[in-house]
Amino acid sequence: MHTIYLIPHSHYDAVWAFNKEDYFFINIEKILKPAIELMSDPGYRFLIEQTALIEEIERRSPSLFEDIKHFVQNGQIEIASGEHLMPDTMMPLGETLVRQILTGKSYIRDKFGVKAPVAWGADSFGYNAQMPQIYVKSGYRYFAFRRGADKASPSEFWWQGLDGSRILAHWMPLGYRAGLYLDKLDESFEILKTAASTQNILMPAGSGSVPPQPETVHVVRAWNRSHKEARIVVSKSEDFFKALEQSNPELETRSGELYSGRYSMVFPNCSSSRIWLKQNLRHYEHLILACEKWLTMGWLLGMPYPSDEFYDNWQKILLGAFHDVVPGTGMDEGYEEVRHNFEYLQSHLSQMMSNFVDLIQENLITANDVIVLNPLSWEVKNWVEVELGFDPGKIKRLGGLESNGQEIAVEVLEATRYSDDSFHTVKIGFVAVVPSFGFRTYKLLRYSVPYRPSVDGRRIKTTSNSVQNKFFRLEIDPSSGLLDIFVDGKHLLKGNELTIEEETGDLYYHRQNFTGEYRTESEAGLTFGKFRLKHFEILKTPLRRIIRLESDYYSLIWPYRMQEKLRTVMWRHSYLSVSKTITIYHDIPRIDCVTKVDNRHPQIRLRLKFATDIKSPEYSSEIQFGAVSRPVDQGAKPVEGDWVEKPCGVFPSLNWIDYSDDQRGITLINQGLPAHQIQGGTIYLTLFRSIMMLSADGVTGPAVPTPDAQEFKKHTFEYSLYPHSGTWKEASSFLHGYEVNSGLQAFQISPTRIRRKHLPQGFSFIQVSAPNIIVAACKRAEDGKGIILRLYEARGEATEAEIQFFKPVLSKEKGADFDRLRHPVSAKLVNLLEEDEGDLPLDSGVIRLPFKPFEIISIRVGF
Repeated sequence: MHTIYLIPHSHYDAVWAFNKEDYFFINIEKILKPAIELMSDPGYRFLIEQTALIEEIERRSPSLFEDIKHFVQNGQIEIASGEHLMPDTMMPLGETLVRQILTGKSYIRDKFGVKAPVAWGADSFGYNAQMPQIYVKSGYRYFAFRRGADKASPSEFWWQGLDGSRILAHWMPLGYRAGLYLDKLDESFEILKTAASTQNILMPAGSGSVPPQPETVHVVRAWNRSHKEARIVVSKSEDFFKALEQSNPELETRSGELYSGRYSMVFPNCSSSRIWLKQNLRHYEHLILACEKWLTMGWLLGMPYPSDEFYDNWQKILLGAFHDVVPGTGMDEGYEEVRHNFEYLQSHLSQMMSNFVDLIQENLITANDVIVLNPLSWEVKNWVEVELGFDPGKIKRLGGLESNGQEIAVEVLEATRYSDDSFHTVKIGFVAVVPSFGFRTYKLLRYSVPYRPSVDGRRIKTTSNSVQNKFFRLEIDPSSGLLDIFVDGKHLLKGNELTIEEETGDLYYHRQNFTGEYRTESEAGLTFGKFRLKHFEILKTPLRRIIRLESDYYSLIWPYRMQEKLRTVMWRHSYLSVSKTITIYHDIPRIDCVTKVDNRHPQIRLRLKFATDIKSPEYSSEIQFGAVSRPVDQGAKPVEGDWVEKPCGVFPSLNWIDYSDDQRGITLINQGLPAHQIQGGTIYLTLFRSIMMLSADGVTGPAVPTPDAQEFKKHTFEYSLYPHSGTWKEASSFLHGYEVNSGLQAFQISPTRIRRKHLPQGFSFIQVSAPNIIVAACKRAEDGKGIILRLYEARGEATEAEIQFFKPVLSKEKGADFDRLRHPVSAKLVNLLEEDEGDLPLDSGVIRLPFKPFEIISIRVGF
């Protein structure tokens, strides 16, 4: 006999087609209050998803909150997943996904005394391949989801993460509205039972678009009287999973991403809608994590830990990571609060960083002028810039820096002077080498320091339109500005080419009527338009070569026929202006690119393309706490059967993607530009899509105009190219992805401060012996007892690593307080909720940990 578990619920959108206040009114007044009234029938159940809504109810309606608490504790209300907000799981950093769970589950534990064992994925647009590990290590036992399944049957399976973690999963074949229409329960049952692995059927019955239905229990009782082969129980989702376990079915194990559009839509092109959301979220995720690391170290040095401020800042990040926010799939008004949140984070996190720098400079041995912080868990060599200010008459000449007896050349990038010709402000840039998770200080030199090449003695060579360092050679086409890159004398790619395509889609989908491109910088596309390069130069500086290009795109030129013979004499209708800056360094194996676009052109998709000489059927992409391989050419291959959403080849990535064969490859590192495609050996990176409607078909949402999503504004896009030998693992592409996105930070040190002589001029707070073990987060424990370190293995290789704390690296001097802090006194393994799972051995203050490939490990350390 079949048992149908009918789950009344409501899906909560923080912002989407209505604004935040509208959704509070809908969910509090029109959904949850009526649901509470239905609890008078002891047979009624209701599922609440996200704790941000409950927190708002606690503030606004204490009596309703107490009712919810009562019915949670008596078992009539189920909270699943219990995340703060239901996130997009493909574009935010892994640590952001952890904080959604930690924030929400801590709240319901403290308020209601419940744990929420079911991860409930009603509407997230697909799931990254590490979610099984994240869920299992967050105390979930089960996972029910709507989007991304690549098989229709069975609807139950074991989902396995990259590290081998498994969670019992159920895909909702009819989505979360399967039981919403109570007059169609028979139809839904017939469909669901064909997919089910046992006689237990999960039938979600709800939506964010309607209030709960008071007739539910009566309809169910009547249905049970008329059906003998099956019965319906109004229940919690946990009841379904427990019954499934008791049936003990032999379920298959599936692994990898749940990001298929065969049976449900995952909207891959929303990864380029409202691109400012992606750029800002990426920036502030990295910034808050760096800030959290430094303030945690400051706390160990005696500085107050601003836990309330961090909680408030993280709430702003978590809203930015919501599944209708970072994808950009809502109406314009809904993003005003998000925009203000990002502005607040910029000022507030910067101030918190300044407080930490004040603490450090008060405790330095040497009275140097500049401090450079490295938030990453390996020694980093990278370009860094810092703005300095001086009193009148103090500094008239600035030629270099000195640190630990080593002289370092600098570039003066900008300067203002007093009337006596002394510096008022000066912005300098230089290549810093900074210890892992630590800092290094530098003293200003009044005399010029020439650049001294590293060990092999090779300098940058510039000849005509070619630039070469010890890593690669780059040639620039002066007519188009396109780049050719050579590694070991062999051509690797031609690219950095803008392509303009038609965009007739919406916030969810890219569509175009015209097949091909409007125009490219290599002059492919429609004959009527053309890019016009108006400025090109190669600037030689002491430390770099900087290529600068400026161009405009004109929709119409004359003559527009026989262009191979005739010179263009008329240019008309320019709605797109472009400037590009490409930077090559002596000793950094990376090409840093900045493309600025002033867009006034409606309904276009603007992409960069890089045509490579690589021939490989797969490429690699960073995901949360790891990396996956994906087939290339997915948008060009025919598919079998009917697909709800046919593959387009576009996917989101985190910091980097890599396209390599066994000999060489190219890593494309983006800064908040996740949408990419690889087709025919060419890498495409989407910069933006100009969108006029939320939904053009009325299926994915209402047909609401979205003027702001047309992207009529000035954009700055930053990305980097890392040509390399071997594979991404051999080239450590994952390190370079972090170094671009979470780079070094430099600050001026006040030379007049009295120092207490506690810390040396070069210092590492935390050292990890293996570079493929990444410190993803370092924070004070939620209960204030020690610090939490979250680490993961990034290369996909089993590794044993040693973790050491508080180590001077440029000076042997140390003070009493430093001695006291050097060694941890306790170490415990914890889960992602910071619950203890056993002691870890300490050997002279060193923690040794074995990691499985792509494993996430969290530890609590006491000092």
